[in-house]
Amino acid sequence: MKYVFLLVISVAFARCHDILDIEPKDRITGIWENEALAESYVNGMYNSLQHGFCEALWGSLTDETHDIHNSGGAWTVQRGELTSDNISTLGTTTTPYVNKWGYAYARIRDINEFFQEIESSTFDDEMKNRLKGEMKFIRAYLYSELLWRYGDVPLVTHVFALDDDYTTVTRDSYDKVMDFIVEELDEAALLLGGGEIKKGRATPDAALALKSRVLLYTASPLNNPSNDLAKWEKAAAAAEALIDKQYTLYHDYQNLFLEDNNETIFARYFTQSINHNINGFSGTNSLYGGGHNHPTENMVMDYEMTNGELPYSLDASNNIVVNPRSGYDPQNPYIGRDPRFYASVLHDGAVFQNHEIETFDGGIDSPQSSVLPWNASMTGYYLHKFIDPSKSVNLRTDDLGTNPWIFFRYGEILLNYAEAKFELGDEETAREYVNLVRARVNMPPVTSSGIALRDRIRHERRIELAFEGHRFFDVRRWKILEEVSSRQIIGMQIRKAANGEKSYTVKTVAPVAYHEQHLRLPIPRAEIDKSGGALKQNTGY
Repeated sequence: MKYVFLLVISVAFARCHDILDIEPKDRITGIWENEALAESYVNGMYNSLQHGFCEALWGSLTDETHDIHNSGGAWTVQRGELTSDNISTLGTTTTPYVNKWGYAYARIRDINEFFQEIESSTFDDEMKNRLKGEMKFIRAYLYSELLWRYGDVPLVTHVFALDDDYTTVTRDSYDKVMDFIVEELDEAALLLGGGEIKKGRATPDAALALKSRVLLYTASPLNNPSNDLAKWEKAAAAAEALIDKQYTLYHDYQNLFLEDNNETIFARYFTQSINHNINGFSGTNSLYGGGHNHPTENMVMDYEMTNGELPYSLDASNNIVVNPRSGYDPQNPYIGRDPRFYASVLHDGAVFQNHEIETFDGGIDSPQSSVLPWNASMTGYYLHKFIDPSKSVNLRTDDLGTNPWIFFRYGEILLNYAEAKFELGDEETAREYVNLVRARVNMPPVTSSGIALRDRIRHERRIELAFEGHRFFDVRRWKILEEVSSRQIIGMQIRKAANGEKSYTVKTVAPVAYHEQHLRLPIPRAEIDKSGGALKQNTGY
């Protein structure tokens, strides 16, 4: 009996020891001696780089596209209704993470913990350097996204414990955070330079591409009100570092977004098991698509004619005023346009998967359709860019997409360089590089100078980078948000007469309202409250 008693006592003490000797709950433990676990930890951090194949693209938060379903609250942004209270609802998977405050800082904490622990690991230097380089890139990307949204943000590089005082956290200056990002990217490029290049993972060139975008945004009017030319010099140098390397402009603009190619610098790749559904989200309603991301007439009217002239403008009543130099025919509005228009937008009369698009009133793809009219385009257009014609566009299909989401590509770098060189007064070089992008699709060269050249460079970004997530930030960093939002979201109303002739008039689709405070996003009120007032809200909110 005494042995039973001793056994019970032993077990009891063993259990007490187990209870008291628990792992701390404010940090992750047990993975830093295991290469496979550490690799998985880093792999998980790549998910914080959210791809753009959501129900509503970034374009649905701008004047590029319209989502009739208001996915993720896209209309809240378009209509100027954003507040410090409702922004917390805009961090969902149905739109890109508009509000990335809480999510980004949670991932930054995980990355900070990685750096706290990795030096004590027994991994060989090659693996340790690769993992460190990847994590520096991801942390820099997250801080970049915070800067682009909110401006000044707290720079946190250590791990907070559960009992730490969060009220000591305040916002650091834009330039201080930017300097940290650039330092991280330079170190990432060095750490990754000696290792194997793995598809879909951070590389030295991915770090250089992010550096180019960060420095371009930093030099722009919103963040550089004194127009410090030294900032433009850094932006130009960062872009130039990627020019004349192994990248080229892919010859086929449409297939550029459907397959791996030598223009891609960094992308999110997909497989049959890890896939996306941009086809279903944005497919035509008559083919059982979901009714998201319909290109606007605001966007379509900015696609030039093949002679380089804009087709038309609008008067105060949205009546079409034809540009007499363009050759635009109001009765055949989709003839003779920039080839990127056809690769990016499905219009009335276009053929997709052996189906002729009918967005005229009463057509099979119009709101009067007999097939899922609640998913029909109100603008008269459907998305073509990113849509794989070999896959179904049925929202409920299992035939899901595997084409990559491109974070950085060579076309953007050339436009970054052109913009920076223009702002430095080197118009000849600016024209040279913007014309390289135009030559890919056989568009005539830009010959403008002065402010007209700046407008052409900005216009080229609008067309070349359409629907890729740039417009939201471009109009803010250029401080032209209110200017471009002076026109409501518009579409093309098409009526078909009994004899088959069609007439075209521009119509208003949705309201738009932006004000100066919308150049920055508000910090969620809950975050301000948790800080005890240490965090100061952006002006206007």
